[in-house]
Amino acid sequence: MYPIGRWDLSDVLDDRNGSPYSQIRLTLESDVSEFENLRPKLNDSTTTETLLNAFRLLERITEACEKITLYAYMRFSEDTRSETASSDFAASQELVASVDNRTMFFKLWLSSLSEERTERLSTFLNPDQRYYVQKIRKRAPYTLQEPVEQAINLKNTTGYSAWVRHYERLTSEFTYRVRVRGRFIRDDSGKPKTFVTSELVRLAYSSDPAVRKSSYVTLFAKYAEHGRHLGEIYKNIVKDWYNENIVLRHYNSPIAARNIENDVSDQAVSSLLDSCRENIHVFQRFFRMKAGMLGVKRLRRYDIYAPVGREEQNVNYPDAIKIVLEAYKTFDDRIASLVKNVFDNQHVHSEVKPGKISGAYCAPVTPGIVPYILFSYSGSIKDLYTIAHESGHAVHDQLASRHSVLTYSPPLVLAETASVFGEMILYDFMVENRTGGGNMKMILEEKLSEMYSTIQRQAYFVIFELAAHESIRDGKTVDELCDSYLNLLREQFGDSLEVPDEFRWEWTYIPHIYHTPFYCYAYSFGNLLSLALYNQYKERGREFVTSYIKLLSYGGSESPQKVLKEVGVDPESREFWRNGFKVLKGLVSDLEHLI
Repeated sequence: MYPIGRWDLSDVLDDRNGSPYSQIRLTLESDVSEFENLRPKLNDSTTTETLLNAFRLLERITEACEKITLYAYMRFSEDTRSETASSDFAASQELVASVDNRTMFFKLWLSSLSEERTERLSTFLNPDQRYYVQKIRKRAPYTLQEPVEQAINLKNTTGYSAWVRHYERLTSEFTYRVRVRGRFIRDDSGKPKTFVTSELVRLAYSSDPAVRKSSYVTLFAKYAEHGRHLGEIYKNIVKDWYNENIVLRHYNSPIAARNIENDVSDQAVSSLLDSCRENIHVFQRFFRMKAGMLGVKRLRRYDIYAPVGREEQNVNYPDAIKIVLEAYKTFDDRIASLVKNVFDNQHVHSEVKPGKISGAYCAPVTPGIVPYILFSYSGSIKDLYTIAHESGHAVHDQLASRHSVLTYSPPLVLAETASVFGEMILYDFMVENRTGGGNMKMILEEKLSEMYSTIQRQAYFVIFELAAHESIRDGKTVDELCDSYLNLLREQFGDSLEVPDEFRWEWTYIPHIYHTPFYCYAYSFGNLLSLALYNQYKERGREFVTSYIKLLSYGGSESPQKVLKEVGVDPESREFWRNGFKVLKGLVSDLEHLI
């Protein structure tokens, strides 16, 4: 039995005997000082012993920094109203910036080596260390002199990172009262109920059209009320991104900086986004069909997550965990045991509470620690998919835990593979067992709604970002950004549904475009890739499971290109992405035959 509640962070840092940071900071300072003493030894006659010692210390330093920052962020994300948590999170970022500045000389030295020298030294390194060196050297053309790199790190603590922290704190404090048909929704005591964002968003899945509309109108009225403020935060983040990555580092475009970080080509990302834009008719066709299923001539944007044929079912938390574990077990016992690890170790924060950040995440701390998961469980079928999704991330991280802390985290373009695959595992299980009630038509409709949300919707967030980064550079206003977003929404949906004006503010509600610019294409990438992989699983059965585990076990220790080549995927090929949409077209056709 797994009760809904809060996580136990003592596996990261122990606060039972005072400050959780004191001892690890002392150890970190000792390691950093020892690392700095290696600097004079990094020259043309650097010994193997010095090089291996540098990697040993760098791994210890990185693990300590990860523990400090993730512990602080998890404390902050469970209660952004806490002054202590906010202060500790800011202090952790400043500490890591300082450590990065003091250890930066090693990366710069690696970048400066000749190819011949690099090749010779690499023969003494293990595969993880060699790939780490390769990644460092790929960024060499965009790496600046040490004083400039150090200045950027310091600037980020009170610039970019501070803006993101401010956005998260501001939006996590939003509360709402919802008026439906002129009357407030009331709590058990008869008073107008106060909703936090995660509770409000669930109303968008109501079977009552008036409730769905009120949830969106209420949500975006709050974001519009703070829209000028949120828009200015975003503009400053975008300007900061441009100044660092275009003006100083000379990337050829704002998104190229993210692509290099992900170790994926501009061509691959361009092919993905172009394919999503070319195939907007797939989901437009689905929404026209859904209108018929709901008995209306045309959907409104309020209606795309409306349940078809039944009220949204409430699943209690212990049953939800049982369903997810059983679903994973049908795929593979070992995979299921890795999911169970997270819950057995009490590494889950599942309760709904004011001040908690919206959304969900999985936090990999270090290879030796079982990952942590945060979500706000309210009992919907959507929440089951969230658990399966975040559990997939946790599986990925645990399978990759044999690698160095420097290379075990998968790049963004592969980071959503296991999470989306986990959702497919749950979907198949629910189809087979009719879990959550309903017939095949309802289950397939729910899955297509979710696929819209994680493929097409995410791709258009990035398409908006590409336009917004250019518009902000040209001095466009927040209102003009809203116009741009609304126009892209209307392009995306065509005449398949009506998009009311309040959705012009939706972009300010999307945290990813604030804290990790151009992140969202990873969802489209991961979903379409997972569809292809899941097709392989259905064709090959148990034989595929071994290949799948091997793919996840790479973590971030090899380039995505190499990892994907092993499963016959070329991400630069538009044909590959089009094949993903062929699967989606097939699902839409399946639904059409059931109506």
